[in-house]
Amino acid sequence: MNTNITFPKIFFLIFILSCIFELSSETIHLTIKLAGIGVVKGIIEDKDNVLTVNARSTALASLAAKTDNEYSIEYEENYLPLKYRKIIKQNDYSENRLIEYDRLRRKAVRTSYLDSTKTCEYEIVETSRDFFSALYFLKSQIDNKSGEFYLDANKSIWKAEYERVGTEQLKSIFGKIKTIKLKVDFKKISKGNKERSDMLTNNLVTEDKSLFLWYTDDERRIPLKVKFPMSPFSITWKIDKYKD
Repeated sequence: MNTNITFPKIFFLIFILSCIFELSSETIHLTIKLAGIGVVKGIIEDKDNVLTVNARSTALASLAAKTDNEYSIEYEENYLPLKYRKIIKQNDYSENRLIEYDRLRRKAVRTSYLDSTKTCEYEIVETSRDFFSALYFLKSQIDNKSGEFYLDANKSIWKAEYERVGTEQLKSIFGKIKTIKLKVDFKKISKGNKERSDMLTNNLVTEDKSLFLWYTDDERRIPLKVKFPMSPFSITWKIDKYKD
């Protein structure tokens, strides 16, 4: 049997593998708006089993509430996070923390690099996720009419129930496109008070309001829009640019 692998074959194999690798990456540029005014510009990159998120306030919003946040999530299959790094800079509030998940023991170890009194170990549900890994996990769940997942919101564990509530045509950077709309409701299941956190993620988790998400109705399942109803104005995320 001839087992020789020629140079052209090796080159072709490398080319195919590189194409597969490139298809696994995704970059989203988005704007977060309050009352229709852009307050934060964000970039989400999904590459090499790492979600990287950068969020900075616009020049106008910085006058009232300056934001300069970084998030990094190392994940395994189904976007289940292994490590979650947060560097938060918001006016009078800051975080620099690493959360490492020990799912066999159902524990999370939080290390704070700013305040050692915030370093701790706490209980989790085996499939607990952070906000961003949950956002991407839901891409694979859209074909289900409903389901649930668990969210780790700054040491508080929440049960999230999602429901597919229909389809909508949205104006977007891709033109007018069909989307699948999900509604997510939250219920706190861990004891203790909710800790103060960053205003872009965990502050969107509450029992008295639903979170709405729109994903493109195609094989990409791009999270095109997020809306959190508030009074008197809602918070919305919308994509400005997309690259895969």
